[in-house]
Amino acid sequence: MPVDNDATLPQFGDSHWTEVSSRILGLVVSGDLPPGSWIRENDLAGRLGVSRTPIREAFRELVGVGVVEVVPRRGTRVRSYDAEEIEQIYRSRAVIEPYVMSESVGRLTEDDFSSLSELTEQMKSLGSDPTTRHHIASVNNEFHAIFIRSSAAQSLISTTYNLMIPIVVAKLFASYSDNDVSSSMNHHDELIAAARAEDKEWVAAVSKAHIISGLNRFKAMQIEQTPEHDDPQ
Repeated sequence: MPVDNDATLPQFGDSHWTEVSSRILGLVVSGDLPPGSWIRENDLAGRLGVSRTPIREAFRELVGVGVVEVVPRRGTRVRSYDAEEIEQIYRSRAVIEPYVMSESVGRLTEDDFSSLSELTEQMKSLGSDPTTRHHIASVNNEFHAIFIRSSAAQSLISTTYNLMIPIVVAKLFASYSDNDVSSSMNHHDELIAAARAEDKEWVAAVSKAHIISGLNRFKAMQIEQTPEHDDPQ
């Protein structure tokens, strides 16, 4: 019997996420709440114009997907991922996720394909404006989740979800050029085509290329952000 993953593993951008969670993630991605910074409930509630209750609820959601962490007796702070951790995350995804997604072949419904196409169009619209590109992350995770929750590889689904860390994906999309966005969207179109053709190897190959291209973009971004004074003389 399939596991009801939606009941226990809310994904960024789906109906389980609150608006406050999305707004906090937006502040993290924009740099208004930088990695390692402490987040005070009262200050954030005032900033967002809400009470402390939805802030606490958002913290629980964001802790679950690796955006913030709670430090006993100190409070809540934004999670910080170094380059090595991010590469490990993407390398792990490139091994596990292509197989999990390929095992959805033959199990996706017409409603699933309709949702996948709609999400792809939504991502293309967000990607057309550099100021909204970080929002692609929520839709991207929802796109991948349709494949993942339909997969026959049920024992790997939780692991796959846990590697889809919103803050990492969002920061990557925020750095994308027009060409990067176009390439990523082409991968999504091809994943739909491969799934419709019921070709597991095709789905797995495109999925791996999609993840590795994201990793390579992250590495390029790291080089671009290296201060000139750190360059060897």
